[in-house]
Amino acid sequence: MGILNIQLIISYNKLNYNSFIIICIGEFNMELNYALIGARIKRLRKSKKLTQDKLSELSSISPQHLSQIESAKTKLSLPTLINICNALGVTADRILCDVLKADAPEEISADIAEVFSDCTADEIFLMLNV
Repeated sequence: MGILNIQLIISYNKLNYNSFIIICIGEFNMELNYALIGARIKRLRKSKKLTQDKLSELSSISPQHLSQIESAKTKLSLPTLINICNALGVTADRILCDVLKADAPEEISADIAEVFSDCTADEIFLMLNV
């Protein structure tokens, strides 16, 4: 499975406390899920054996800010996202658009677990039966 390249326009729309929407040209609009973004950053940080202090230093942000990003208590700006991506050695699509390698089922499982982590049994049932 190759990496799907989608041309993105990132626009800043003032929706829900300055969140931004990624508009995939000719595809769909989606609001960013900051909980999943934070979880992906945390998973990548841990896989590279970096502490929050070290990643925040490499990203030029405070450890408190990084902690809030990873726990979805705050939203990250585009410059902060780029700094974190550069520090982790990944591209933004790895964190934003769920571009996963076919040979990485543990990452897919972790994303699925994150989505369902705060759902009730009824919500899980409804999502699985769509």
